[in-house]
Amino acid sequence: MLSIVIPTSNAEDTIGELLESIKAQDFHDDYEVIVIDNGSKDKTEEIVKKYIDHLPIRYYKYEEKLGHAGAINEGISKAKGEYILILHDDLVLGDRDWISVMLETVKKDERIGIASSLFITPVEKLRSTVNKIFSYIYILGWHDKVPNLPIMEVLYSGLNNDLIRREVIEKVGLPDNSYKYGMHDIDFAERVRRAGYKIVLNPKVHVEHLLSYYQKSLKSHLVKAWQYGFPSAIILKRYKYLPNLDNLIYFLSVFFFLLSFVLPFYPLLFFVILLSLLTFPLEQPNFYKKNKYVIRAKKIAISYLLGAIAYLIFHPLFFLAIGGSVILYRTVTSALISYKELRNLKVTLGVILLYPIWTLINGSSVLSGILKFIFTK
Repeated sequence: MLSIVIPTSNAEDTIGELLESIKAQDFHDDYEVIVIDNGSKDKTEEIVKKYIDHLPIRYYKYEEKLGHAGAINEGISKAKGEYILILHDDLVLGDRDWISVMLETVKKDERIGIASSLFITPVEKLRSTVNKIFSYIYILGWHDKVPNLPIMEVLYSGLNNDLIRREVIEKVGLPDNSYKYGMHDIDFAERVRRAGYKIVLNPKVHVEHLLSYYQKSLKSHLVKAWQYGFPSAIILKRYKYLPNLDNLIYFLSVFFFLLSFVLPFYPLLFFVILLSLLTFPLEQPNFYKKNKYVIRAKKIAISYLLGAIAYLIFHPLFFLAIGGSVILYRTVTSALISYKELRNLKVTLGVILLYPIWTLINGSSVLSGILKFIFTK
């Protein structure tokens, strides 16, 4: 039996499309749909209940917010299936055989603990300019189908379109709801891999990301920058690497650049070099399993090359070059891709302006999380 768990909150704009895509599946074996309503104040309940006669839905409403991981866990606790499918409420299954293909993927190798599909954010379909801009800054997903990609083993899952063996959950436990804003997906993936299971990506089928109620305005996207950074300290404590490391270094580089106008330059220079060496082993493992130390070494080499050039121009610029070179590369690359895909100058300029700002907020949040951990433990 398959149990589909949908944690939801204020999803009146998207959950109907998700349920419609489940209804359209060619899968006819025994399954159930468990909707955990995480304190919705809109018409989510009304929309879900329209599908009760068409899908084997069990709907549970909670007035108090459970958190994303908490809602997932509540759904799993009520699930009867041997396989658990976690779906975000702002997705649509992009293929009629999506469920059949994903079940086949997991079943063909007992070592596969989690399988996810290609995650597509179809940027051309996004209605607002601000959402288009942030789809090139941090919103997950490819922007279109990618032909000829093979099924591959990866390091992480997003707990958003993931098929999980129940035995995996019984062995490693539920997603950790102590992560206030996120990163429970990274934590869960770490436990799954360390228990000896594989996580695979099957790009032969896909989901479309419609964007949730909580990702619609400039303010909401900037809030996400803070939320996505703060829990990094917990991952650092548990697994000895730091998500958003580049963003933290960027924030510190701006801080030291400003500090260099009031404090002696060379002591700050020594401290920054020491800091870059100490953070070398903290690079997050690469999603596609590329060597993280090679990746970090390349970043440092390029940063110091640009830093040397910046030093010759104006000494304090060294700090911006050390921390900003990676962010500059990502900003320019994302801006060029946005223009190539959309031919929309407004979006491209938005990426150039907002990428460094989003990164700065995220980096400051990472630092805040680390300081809170240090001083409150």
